[in-house]
Amino acid sequence: MFFGIDLTTREDRPTACALLNTAGELVSVDKFRTDDEMVELARDGSPSIIAIDSPLGLPRGMDCLEETCECRSVHPFKGRTAERELIAEGINLYVTTKRSIIKKMVYRAMALAPRFRKLGADVIEVYPFASKVRVFGRPIPAKNRPEGRGFLRQSLEEIILGLDLDVRRLDHDHLDALIAAYTAFLHAAGETDALGLDDEEWIIVPAKRR
Repeated sequence: MFFGIDLTTREDRPTACALLNTAGELVSVDKFRTDDEMVELARDGSPSIIAIDSPLGLPRGMDCLEETCECRSVHPFKGRTAERELIAEGINLYVTTKRSIIKKMVYRAMALAPRFRKLGADVIEVYPFASKVRVFGRPIPAKNRPEGRGFLRQSLEEIILGLDLDVRRLDHDHLDALIAAYTAFLHAAGETDALGLDDEEWIIVPAKRR
């Protein structure tokens, strides 16, 4: 099983989660509020790989994201090496800094990851937009527009078996969770690239098209 999570900043906002089986077929896609619910889903589904859309580590040299702490990144640039590699590909994202607006989400993800690993899962960091670009190519329509969601839904139905049978209107969070799970599926097949440094947590993206 492969578990994709489009993590939110706080538990009071539902988090979209998707499960695919070993053949890449849709098992479920839904939303959950609490970390305990997601851990229970992982315990029940026993996924081999869990892909989380959030930074799972900090820039080298930093112990936290608190501005009052004296720890500092060793890099001459903002963020982590993997994030700069994505930016160099023309893929913009929030970099991990002490002033990042996703600070609380980073902390949440860093607390969740060891709970999943304790269940025996391989936990990887993914970035759904990067996965979309690598899998579908450019341009990618904006996901906050109906045409963007329609494009992504149709594109995902072509690669995730059984998704076309789900008649619900899936929002962009559901769709990002699905592309995260699909990235985990590709990772198991050895069809991904790892960006960054080991001690900063890799960002796993689908392998570039040959």
